Amino acid sequence: MSGPNMDSLSIHCSWMVLLIVLSVGLPFVDADAVAWNYNRSSLGGPDKWSVEYPDCGGVMQSPISISTEDALYDPKLSYFNLTNYNMTKGVNMTLVNKGGHTAEVLYSGSDVLLSGGNLPDTYKLVQFHFHWGGKDSNGSEHLIDGKYFPMELHLVHYRSHLPNISVAQSHPFGLAVLGFLFERSEKNNTKFDQLLQHFDRIETVEPNKDNSTEIKTFPLLDLLPGNTDRLDFYRYDGSLTTPPCYESVIWSLATEYIQISEYQLNIFRNLYNEEHQHLVDDFRPVQELHKRTVTTTKSKPTQAPLTTGNSNNSATWIQGYLVNVCICLMTVLYKFV
Repeated sequence: MSGPNMDSLSIHCSWMVLLIVLSVGLPFVDADAVAWNYNRSSLGGPDKWSVEYPDCGGVMQSPISISTEDALYDPKLSYFNLTNYNMTKGVNMTLVNKGGHTAEVLYSGSDVLLSGGNLPDTYKLVQFHFHWGGKDSNGSEHLIDGKYFPMELHLVHYRSHLPNISVAQSHPFGLAVLGFLFERSEKNNTKFDQLLQHFDRIETVEPNKDNSTEIKTFPLLDLLPGNTDRLDFYRYDGSLTTPPCYESVIWSLATEYIQISEYQLNIFRNLYNEEHQHLVDDFRPVQELHKRTVTTTKSKPTQAPLTTGNSNNSATWIQGYLVNVCICLMTVLYKFV
């Protein structure tokens, strides 16, 4: 394992500062306090996020472009247990136009849990949301072999033993996001009707506000593709794709795509942002991979399986994190001696 570099030292020092701030009881920073947006030419656009939110300039940022050739098959990477995604009893769903940034469904009531997938804990589903483009040639946040997709779905979970997502997102491995890419089809995906039929209630949004409506609960599993008992995916350690961009996310991106029609995509595109313009292109540009490794459950005949020696994910991340915390503490002590 190579020694920690200055970039990793910087990011882990920022983690240390964050933990110190939280420990003295300062209030949690609300990501909506600053008018960040997706306009590339705006002062609040993605290239400027790191000015207000330093973590957005880190070395473990998301999204990324995944190379199917470079992704390493990991035979120890297990499949997810998604049985809880069928649960509806005691589960409440709220559809939200989230400040003109995305369409989101919030969960409350009974816990919907995610396990398996070599996650370090059981994770609780808190919401799912979408990213989409104004045209079919882009819209997704993650790329596969340099290719965009028209839309992407993120299922956002936090470690179930933590009190809430606000606390979890500032913890290493505090969040687990399961992502799905969409592929355009000629026919409507009728499973999405139970969600899209409510979009006219959240079409517009006022500045600095959300527009929400309670909807009838349906099984989340209905929206997902294929055989979910053996859902293949890519895995890497990354960040939130919106400010404050905390690097606390275990990312799992499904290899199978969800089908959606042009008509259904246009229902998303007919939502409005806070400036009463059509809500489109709500995706962050891809970030550098740096020294991270992408692993996968999907084996390739020509590729040797991942071994401990060439893993650069969670175990290496933890080792580097502990080393850098020690260096940070020594630096602080040195200044006061």
